[in-house]
Amino acid sequence: MEKLENLDYNPLLKQLLINYVARMYEEDAFYDDWHLYQEYLMLIRENRLHEIFENECLTNKLNDENYNCGDDRG
Repeated sequence: MEKLENLDYNPLLKQLLINYVARMYEEDAFYDDWHLYQEYLMLIRENRLHEIFENECLTNKLNDENYNCGDDRG
């Protein structure tokens, strides 16, 4: 896999990271590219990258009660 060096050409990933840090750090969140990229590297290093997608699923579910995130429980 090619190493990602910045978020310039990955606007979807960047938005996922913005949403993730907003929920995780609330008023202490930093949204500049450097901090977002550092958060991305930390998630990869700790094998937790899946958390940004779980956060997206949770956000979708909260915004749309009919959204099931692939969960058959409803």
